[in-house]
Amino acid sequence: MDKKPTILIIDDEPGLLMGLAATIKRRGYEVNTAVDGTDGIQKAKESPPDLILCDIMMPPPNGFELRKLMSFDPKLASIPFIFLTARSDPQDKVFGLEDGADDYITKPFVTDELLARIDAVLRRVNMEQARMRVIADQEMERLRHEILQNLHHELRTPLTNILMPLELVMNHKFSTPEEQSNFIRIALSNADRLESLVTDLVLLSSMDQGTLNTVRQRIDPEADIRARVYKRLERYKNKELNFVLEISSDGVITAPRREFIQALLHLVDNAFKFSFPGGKIHMSVVLGVNGGVTVDVEDEGPGIPPELCEKVFERFYQASQGDTREYGGIGVGLTIARAVFRGLGGDVQILKTSKGCRVRAFLPDRRPEDVVYE
Repeated sequence: MDKKPTILIIDDEPGLLMGLAATIKRRGYEVNTAVDGTDGIQKAKESPPDLILCDIMMPPPNGFELRKLMSFDPKLASIPFIFLTARSDPQDKVFGLEDGADDYITKPFVTDELLARIDAVLRRVNMEQARMRVIADQEMERLRHEILQNLHHELRTPLTNILMPLELVMNHKFSTPEEQSNFIRIALSNADRLESLVTDLVLLSSMDQGTLNTVRQRIDPEADIRARVYKRLERYKNKELNFVLEISSDGVITAPRREFIQALLHLVDNAFKFSFPGGKIHMSVVLGVNGGVTVDVEDEGPGIPPELCEKVFERFYQASQGDTREYGGIGVGLTIARAVFRGLGGDVQILKTSKGCRVRAFLPDRRPEDVVYE
């Protein structure tokens, strides 16, 4: 059975409030009532209605003020709003409609007209919601198709570049050992790409299931960070990037090793990927006293517009750029990095900078509640 729409009536005249409630109930709606603006906004927060019927002339907050207050609350802002008032000045009606009301009814009113307007507003809202659902479904289908298409490319390309060199090796198609070694290096490089993609998919699955690893273990700055970062840099050797990595010598890092390394690689990989050929990139890793770390990655690339500094953390954001995307990847690097650091009480943020992009990842020192594997 379909749920009956709920209407919240807000009016400081007890007699009118009771009469309206009874009339609207007979129409088949559920009804809640509030005796003033303060009571009304509280009732709306406790049980958001499908429509609000509100008097204007009430003790503060009056109807106009109440509508404005609700517009600041994301959970209440979209609720349809009908003003009910004895004031018949056309300017008041214009003000009410400009302030976000869906309709404006003056007292005394004809009951049938009031009910018809309530029906009309709810019908209009339902039609708009249905239209938005169709648009959302279409956008989701488009995004799903785009993600699957991109994932197919990201999987197929390294897999082909692994199988082809290995097949050539097996069939002894090389004239010199150096040529064979070169093709084996190509296979290994693409195996590394494929392994990184699989790790991303595993981590995304863990994030969705709420099982992302947070057990902290000791991280070796040289083997786990420096060696892995420079190995990633090899993918971009044709760009001849000017990369500097500084790691402080004092302190210790404790974090879930696979997740932490993958997060850092995504941060620096973005800098490599989006930097111009020959561009400068600086990465600093400052160790904490008891397991924490602050990582800054700065580049001189095109940067990120301020309005997109949070958008880029959305899952598949890079994938959702159409078929003409200039850069590879499936758009989950920053999503994973932030999830890993936030899972340990830290964060990843895009910092303001006059040139390029600057990303900071912060991991606090070990907390009493952290699980540590020594």
